[in-house]
Amino acid sequence: MQRQSVLPFLLLATMAITLFSCSLTKKQEDFTVNGPWVLDYMVFSDSSKVDYPKNDIGWLRVYDDSCLYECQLIIAPTGTMFIAGKTEQYTLVRKGKDEIVYLQEGSAHPFVINSDTSIMIQETGVQRTWKRTYDFEEQRLKEIVNIIRSEKNDGVDYSRRYVFSNAERELQVSNHTLMYVLLCLIFMLMMTANYLHHLHSRKKRVEQELRLIEQERQTLPATVREALNTVEEEFRKSDFYIWIRKKISHGECFTKDDWHDIEERLRSVYPRFTNTLLTLCNMSAIEFRVCLLLKLNATPSEMANVLCKDKSSISSIRSRLYMKVFGKKGSSKDWDDFIRSL
Repeated sequence: MQRQSVLPFLLLATMAITLFSCSLTKKQEDFTVNGPWVLDYMVFSDSSKVDYPKNDIGWLRVYDDSCLYECQLIIAPTGTMFIAGKTEQYTLVRKGKDEIVYLQEGSAHPFVINSDTSIMIQETGVQRTWKRTYDFEEQRLKEIVNIIRSEKNDGVDYSRRYVFSNAERELQVSNHTLMYVLLCLIFMLMMTANYLHHLHSRKKRVEQELRLIEQERQTLPATVREALNTVEEEFRKSDFYIWIRKKISHGECFTKDDWHDIEERLRSVYPRFTNTLLTLCNMSAIEFRVCLLLKLNATPSEMANVLCKDKSSISSIRSRLYMKVFGKKGSSKDWDDFIRSL
């Protein structure tokens, strides 16, 4: 019984160790030392420890493929000064899944990955722990590396000091922000100009359409006017019109097919009616149906019952349509007169 109770525990422990080993191996395989690191602390052979930055002085290393670039940092409230340091070759050699040999200028040093953001390098008489930093922008790191390279190529001692002021950085940020704001303003101005142009074009189109309607009304031959009146009178006597008027007077709601039939019948009686409405302005479904009902001589109360709206909403829709088309205030009756004239 004891063996049976211990066996599941051993299996679980084995699985846990296996998973931990796999995660550790993956961590070692995924790790890269490339990038900027700052000195976190140093431990000497006598076990004394020094934390950094110390007295506002720190150290920065930038690992880039097979080269490392080191400099001293002097941190001040107004900015950061750095003194170019050494440039050395380095190599990471994996001897096994858990062991890495760190070669710097050909000399091997013990190397430990504490975490993705912390490494330890053992050098002569001192153990240095570096932590990954995200305080430097990519462009700033490139500037630092280029300066260290040039110092090395010049063959001079590393006594020159370079200052990156906070004011300069804030100015760059402000410039970038200003640029984005200007771009946004330009975009908004372009959108506004395009919208105003669209409104102007639509206004001219509406005015032209209204002039054509008025011109056609005045120049329409008497014979044609009589023929149109005859078609309208016959429509008012048709079974369809009588059936529709009965549904309207009873306040019955129309189906989608009913609305389609009404539109088609009105299109045959008043050929310009539907196209003129859609040309003059963009209408919602409810606004268009109000116009159809007006053409069927429905009263505001009847329209309110058919469309399941209150009478004030119907009045508001009509006056709003007048404003849309004519660009000025008008009463609901003004819109009714316009619809009946089409």
